[in-house]
Amino acid sequence: MGEPSVAAIVVNWNGREYIEPCLATLLASTYSRLSVTLVDNASSDGSLECVGETFPSVRVIENETNLGYAAGVNVGVRAAFEDGADFALLLNNDIEIAPDAVGKLVEAATGAPDAAFVGPKIYYHEPPDVIWSMGGRVSYWTGDIRHVGIRERDGGQYEDVRTVDYVTGCAVLASVPALREIGPMDETYYMYNEDTDWCVRASRAGYRVLVEPRAKVWHKVSMSSGGGLTPFKTYNRLRSTFRFFGLYARPYQWVTIVPATAGRALAFAVREVLSGRTGNAAAVVRGAYDSARGARRT
Repeated sequence: MGEPSVAAIVVNWNGREYIEPCLATLLASTYSRLSVTLVDNASSDGSLECVGETFPSVRVIENETNLGYAAGVNVGVRAAFEDGADFALLLNNDIEIAPDAVGKLVEAATGAPDAAFVGPKIYYHEPPDVIWSMGGRVSYWTGDIRHVGIRERDGGQYEDVRTVDYVTGCAVLASVPALREIGPMDETYYMYNEDTDWCVRASRAGYRVLVEPRAKVWHKVSMSSGGGLTPFKTYNRLRSTFRFFGLYARPYQWVTIVPATAGRALAFAVREVLSGRTGNAAAVVRGAYDSARGARRT
């Protein structure tokens, strides 16, 4: 029996500055049974022209409108189903991947048939030896969703395959049979935590979520600014966090979730005000108010 087939799916929206190095590193993969599909959410920045001219082997699926991240992923996953792929490799357009990373992920996945998702070790693009994510943990008592290893310089402290609560959707290998069972990514999350939701659904269906640290990728996220946090991102991160715990936390866990979340939000807002970023502080207030109002309606 030969190598499993992997359908790589890159979701893009106006990512012209990122897409070329992303696809170049992906196509330089040493894994032989790899196909690459770009799902484009109605880009207007020349992304498609770049891909067509530079990467003619990449299949392009053009959505007529910007469907958002989750819906874009689901379009790509359906294509992987139709192609009969064994695995779907999901990548953001700002990821660069090591040549042997796909093979390492497949090796970990085939060695753990009960794994729905296997994530790589994800580094910041700059500096390239500082970890952004080794998967993550969810605390249902404090309402916290946090990457493991974030901002740690890699000194070999994470070298073993490990089970985690979630892996980030910006780079993950997914088992196609598992996806058929657990269903598509939840498109009702506007942004953030749709990947955490997916992993929790997989875990509750009896699957594991793993990280394979020998598989390495680099993510163009700003370490100094916490990922380029803007009021838009701050607002939606808070809204999505409340939505996630509204779905999965037990009623009695809200006794500690509310004060813990309020404390973190207040500390963040004060820090942002003192730093002159009042927009982020206002976004926290707005996000908390809208989340509470939405909870009352349900």
